Amino acid sequence: MKKIGIVSFIIILGILGYLAYQKWNKPAKSDITEIAVNDPSIITKIELKDREGNEIILTKKEGIWYVNDMLPVFLPKIESLLNETLKNIRIKGPVAKTAQKNVVRKLVGHSIHVQLFQGSERIRDYYVGSPNPDRSSTYIYIEGSETPFEAHIFGFASLLEPKFSTNPQDWFNKTIFDFKPDDISSIEVMNNEIPEESFQLSKKDSFYNISPTLTSLSQSASRSYFSLFSFKNLEGYANYLNLEQKDSIKNTQPFITIKVNPIQGKSIALNLYRKGDFKIGNNLYDKQGQVILEDTERYFATFTDFPYLVTVQDYTMGKLIVKRSYFRSDF
Repeated sequence: MKKIGIVSFIIILGILGYLAYQKWNKPAKSDITEIAVNDPSIITKIELKDREGNEIILTKKEGIWYVNDMLPVFLPKIESLLNETLKNIRIKGPVAKTAQKNVVRKLVGHSIHVQLFQGSERIRDYYVGSPNPDRSSTYIYIEGSETPFEAHIFGFASLLEPKFSTNPQDWFNKTIFDFKPDDISSIEVMNNEIPEESFQLSKKDSFYNISPTLTSLSQSASRSYFSLFSFKNLEGYANYLNLEQKDSIKNTQPFITIKVNPIQGKSIALNLYRKGDFKIGNNLYDKQGQVILEDTERYFATFTDFPYLVTVQDYTMGKLIVKRSYFRSDF
């Protein structure tokens, strides 16, 4: 009997040792709490879907990210998601047992399903929900786990849900113009209010020409104008207008069109519409429908290959609105 007991004890020790070995030698990928992607460059597709059925797919093709295979992604937005969120997200720990049922109920009612892919392989699969009561972390459920967790990004605000927006407009590239002076062949400005102030300014071998010609063209003014077309972004979308109002604006002649023709790549034309020309938006009107106070800080705008009516700030675009006479050296 004593020998049997010793043998049984040795067997039990062996089993426990084997289980411990299996536990501590599992590959990191099998760890249910490992959700960060240490090298985000391996990610080629991100799928985001909320409980209301809104879904976007971010796909990387030849190094460029696209939204729903429609338009390019705004580079700062995707870089923030990859390098600040997906790389640094961490699990603080499981939700307290007393709160788990309530948290699961919340996640079922409101959460964003996040799936990350490397090629055709899904490498992460989890649901991002609302923040905990003190807003120090966000509730999250990892596919295959038995409990919800609290997740955060160490050292940053831990409201993670906004980082996984399912609104495509949050991801679209906001850049209208982003050209260095040496990248530009010519710039065309069509002034529909004062046609004689329209012009085309071109550059060849660091020398500028304007058409229609001026008796004396300022090379310094021309050089300065070419330098204004870097990182010019839209401000937002005119979502407060209905479809009929948007179409009405887009079918109206813009007061000015600015077109950049790069040395390489596609030309981009920006159409600007004064908000005061329409009885909509942020202008104030009297009982007769006359403008009392016009919103002069913003314009409605459309631009090449972008299907949405947007708003741009005069602070950003105002310096681009110039007349042909501006380039006279004696002006």
